[in-house]
Amino acid sequence: MLKSLFPSRSLNDVREQAARDEVRRLAETAPTPRANTGSETRHRGASRMLRSMMSWLPGLGSPRQDTPTGERETLISRSRDAYRNHMLGRAAINRAATNVVGMGLTVRPNVDGQALGLTEEETAQLNDELARGFRLWAEDPAECDAEAGQDFYMLQRLAFISALVSGDVFGLTPNVRQIGGLFGTKLQLVEAERVGSPLTGPERRNEVDGIRVDSVGRPTAVRICDGYPSDHTTDQDWTWVPVFGERTGRRRILHLMNEKGRPGQVRGVPYLAPILEALQKLERFSQAELTAAVISAMFTVAIKHDASEGDQSLGGATMWDEQSDDPSKPERPVVTSNQDDTSDGDNLTLGEGAVWDLEEGAEPVSISPNRPNAQFDPFFMAIVKEIGAALEQPSEVLMMHFSTSYTAARAAFNQLWKFIKQRRHHLTVQFCQPAYELVVDELVASGRIKAPGYRDPAKRRAYVRALWIGEPLGSLNEQVDARAATERIANGTSNEHLETMAFHGEDWHDVAQDRAREIRWKRENGVPIYVGGKVHDPEPPDPNRENDDTD
Repeated sequence: MLKSLFPSRSLNDVREQAARDEVRRLAETAPTPRANTGSETRHRGASRMLRSMMSWLPGLGSPRQDTPTGERETLISRSRDAYRNHMLGRAAINRAATNVVGMGLTVRPNVDGQALGLTEEETAQLNDELARGFRLWAEDPAECDAEAGQDFYMLQRLAFISALVSGDVFGLTPNVRQIGGLFGTKLQLVEAERVGSPLTGPERRNEVDGIRVDSVGRPTAVRICDGYPSDHTTDQDWTWVPVFGERTGRRRILHLMNEKGRPGQVRGVPYLAPILEALQKLERFSQAELTAAVISAMFTVAIKHDASEGDQSLGGATMWDEQSDDPSKPERPVVTSNQDDTSDGDNLTLGEGAVWDLEEGAEPVSISPNRPNAQFDPFFMAIVKEIGAALEQPSEVLMMHFSTSYTAARAAFNQLWKFIKQRRHHLTVQFCQPAYELVVDELVASGRIKAPGYRDPAKRRAYVRALWIGEPLGSLNEQVDARAATERIANGTSNEHLETMAFHGEDWHDVAQDRAREIRWKRENGVPIYVGGKVHDPEPPDPNRENDDTD
């Protein structure tokens, strides 16, 4: 078509002319230099000429390229070291685990009775049966843990901490029934480095760090090492384990990831990854200040001798003999130096009440480190605030130090509560709910729970509906929070079951039954009863009831 419009010109000439016309058009429509001073791009953040941006040239890569295996393993090892040895790093992980998991998320079965055609009484009865059946599994380490060491609520905390420190954690779901046991479903946690690829042979295009995905990115199988790749005393065999059973579709592997930051991301990144550099520098700074403060607290005296004192000691260094009974002899050892030998100045160390005996001609130098540093705490807290912002944990909560005001502390708690709810939902979807569904599957398959139509996927989903409730965040004013809970119940936005579980994690029916027994015992024994904010005198005993008993 271009040749027909310009028959006497070559195609290259036409293209060059079109390019020149486009450049001229852009130059005419470009804003004046005054509107974009100092940058050759419309967005200053995209400039490659500004002095502050010239060295900032990150690459644009896929999730696999942006988190290569080598870097991810380095992040894991450094995060684990920070969790072991850095006070602030350990505080960030443990504070998140304590606030999010606490004593464990408690399940409240919430069967969709309307979808199943059940009455309210039948639905409530089924919920109670499911709750009792799940407690039999969750509260016994021998039933839920393949290692028989922790119950389900302890496993929640362990999995959550492992996911934060290592980026992700996997859970195998073997079906192994022990002698005398009730359930075959078990959970076995697998750390991040045990899922990967052996050193021999490259990965395929559909395999990312030991996870095989299908055409749409759905994980289908996980390659697990029988031992630890870094520990050659353990087995080094690698096995592909399907995520879902081929015949039944049963969930065989749970994958709890710290947080999925990009579509198509397969493996997680440690929670401390964005702050590792700042955390390491802050830890070194803190240790240096602590060491300087210790040194400044040491009282050391340096003694200088004249040449005339040389005959009073061996080498002119010590004024008292080891056998001397002079009462003026110091109790602490005297650090000495000998002129006949090489100078021991490098061996003179500070100590609590240490005494230095200097060589002839040596001049004592006063050491004044000016510690503690008055600027340490403001600078330290400024960095902690930045770290807390990156981790979504307020610095007051991170340091467990509330010294500003009630309003500021309340605002910090409100912000933390958003982080807790988001992380609890994350833990519920990827770990707690799949485990609950496996237990319900076994309860139905064994005949302990009657669930007509359970094979229908829609009805199964109605049967396994559940709410997961964790511990409350805490209260700065329990009276105000109690009134708020009462108002929520009165307004119909909550109920006693939810408020009871949110307050201390207990089931409302258990609390109500215990309360009923207490009230009944008080009435029978003449103890005043406190109900509804008032003290009620016990009812007088019925004489007719006593006569009936005697008869």
